[in-house]
Amino acid sequence: MGTANYDCGSNSRFSTSASSSISLTTTTTTTTGEKRKITRTIVSRSSSSRPPIIFVTAILAIVTMTMPILSATLMIKRGVLVSAAREGRHITRSISSIRTARQFGTTSISAFVAGKVSSFPDTQSNEILSSLSSVLHQHRRTRPFSSKSIIEASNENVDIDSNDDDGFFAGSDVTFESMGVQSPVLLKRLNNLGLTQPTQIQAKTFAKILGTDNDSLEAEGSSRLWANDVTIGAETGSGKTLAYLLPLLDSILQEKAESATNGLPSYDYARAIVLVPNKELVQQVLRMAVPLCGGSIEETVVWAQGGNALMEQLSPLAASQKAGETDPSTIVRMAVMPGALKEPMDFKPFRDSIGFGGDDPPVDILVSTPAALGPLGLPPKFIDLFADVKTLVVDEADMLLDGGYIRSLENVLIGFRRADRLVDPNADPDDDQTIQKTQHVFCAATLPDVGLKSVNAYLEKRFPYAKRIETGNMHNAKHYGLSQATKWYQVETKKERMERLAEMLLTVPDDGNSNDGLKGEKTMVFLNSVGDVEAVHQALVDRGVNAVPYHAKVSLNERSENLDRFRRYTEGGDDAVKNDAVPVLICTDLASRGLDVPGVTAVVQLQFSGNVVSHLHRMGRCGRAGQRTGRGIIFYDEKEAELIEVVQEAETQQEKMQLEGQEVDDRLDDDDGKAKKGKVQKAFSRKRGFTKKRKKLRREETESY
Repeated sequence: MGTANYDCGSNSRFSTSASSSISLTTTTTTTTGEKRKITRTIVSRSSSSRPPIIFVTAILAIVTMTMPILSATLMIKRGVLVSAAREGRHITRSISSIRTARQFGTTSISAFVAGKVSSFPDTQSNEILSSLSSVLHQHRRTRPFSSKSIIEASNENVDIDSNDDDGFFAGSDVTFESMGVQSPVLLKRLNNLGLTQPTQIQAKTFAKILGTDNDSLEAEGSSRLWANDVTIGAETGSGKTLAYLLPLLDSILQEKAESATNGLPSYDYARAIVLVPNKELVQQVLRMAVPLCGGSIEETVVWAQGGNALMEQLSPLAASQKAGETDPSTIVRMAVMPGALKEPMDFKPFRDSIGFGGDDPPVDILVSTPAALGPLGLPPKFIDLFADVKTLVVDEADMLLDGGYIRSLENVLIGFRRADRLVDPNADPDDDQTIQKTQHVFCAATLPDVGLKSVNAYLEKRFPYAKRIETGNMHNAKHYGLSQATKWYQVETKKERMERLAEMLLTVPDDGNSNDGLKGEKTMVFLNSVGDVEAVHQALVDRGVNAVPYHAKVSLNERSENLDRFRRYTEGGDDAVKNDAVPVLICTDLASRGLDVPGVTAVVQLQFSGNVVSHLHRMGRCGRAGQRTGRGIIFYDEKEAELIEVVQEAETQQEKMQLEGQEVDDRLDDDDGKAKKGKVQKAFSRKRGFTKKRKKLRREETESY
């Protein structure tokens, strides 16, 4: 018996006759090896009654548009019906989800097939094409926002001085209330913490994330279903964590105030998920959020990794030290999702949620890592979780979108993209049961932008409609918080560097810091490997320096304890011994990202960073929260001298740009100035390693001769 090959590229072809019949010619090979051509007529009509182009278009449209039906049906069977076990309001949401998935193609397709294809007169060919275009338009996802967003103030009522774009705080007349915070409870908590003025990036992003900016308010109809995707870029230490936490907290507290009289909140799993690269940054997010969440630590953090030690560290930050003293409707509940979950209901806060028959309110903000959440994104049966979450925050986005994190993050994004297919473009955006597209918020201090596959290019490709918000000092070679020029020392051997460092840490600084003394200062010392950290730590302890190590090989509990001891140290304080505080942290790049340790005044790179991104993050550990009290000391060897010269030149040029404004480089009219500018800009990219930059510069200089 023959086997037909339907490879239209080589053995098959479509053909049309003079009478506009549509035929498919295939090549069949018999058992004897003989090839035979078979022509099958699919449609045969005279040219006067059936224009062939109409039917080809109709067939392709039907095939294309039935794909979403199959996909949606699979999702309905495996995921959305989980909601049917909930209480009355949740059953309604389940039915709405099913109806949404079914309407995403079937109604208009059936009308098109039954009412149009069967009887098309040739005099209505234009009308047929118009109907086809109309059907396709119904199923096209429309978004109201331009792919090129202009960086502007978050709200027309907020006056941000554009001339101070390189500064830290927003305009002097900008307050959290004028910025848009509506919850009286949140405003009071901010005031109790001494926070009266938002930073520049916080003022710019608040209304964008909540969708209360002018562009979002002017959107009409189905456009409002598409939440505001936002990309936040600002220098390290500029308040980015609160930039995305404040809108979430305000929205949650406002909804809780309304649901106190109107019923349950609109979510069962969580209002938002915050993804960070590692457990250290999970704890950092908790430290920033807990003081603003209200209640005792047990009421605020309902589930966390790190055991009692972590809860003891967080407890003093809680708004209340005793459970039951705070109105539950004013408490924001947070939880940390652990790894190794086989399904969402393995997580106790989900099982105990009132939306699934439990007695507790749902989690408001879930903090996790891509490695923990990623496995739940792949199975379609867990679509209910991802459809329930309104906002996904990806903090340290450049780190998560590069290296070993990208696969796990992609799994998470797959789960949210699958849930977004349930969005009904014709649904009422004011209905609480309407499924809306997940809002994605990407946050980073560095967004590498060199090459077609850079992090920046990825975000522009995958999220072309995201509103991009950046501060003017992002990617500056010199960090805002450095009060002095960085000091550079060329020292060749590790032993010499060790002796110089020990001398600095045991010397009291003079008035002008001319002797490089670091004794009594809160200092972070960076090295490039775990082995070097351990060796330097032991050598310093042997010389009488009070220091602790911080790297990935130290257990999580010990790392948390060491970081807490370093955080407790206050320069000039007399109770350092009593509090078991230490002034020196010896660390790898594990401590270079996201950790907000107040009061760090010196950063020492005993080994120069391996890439520009790491260099920027290391130097950003001091002089944070608008304080310009930091200084940097960097050691390097002869092999790195050429590159160090380039980075030093970059720091100098960045200082000029801040002082003279954004147009200062345009004034470098001489050829030498232009050549230097180009050389620095090429070398100081955020993507490539320093070694590649050095090789590239040498190659370009050789070619120029």
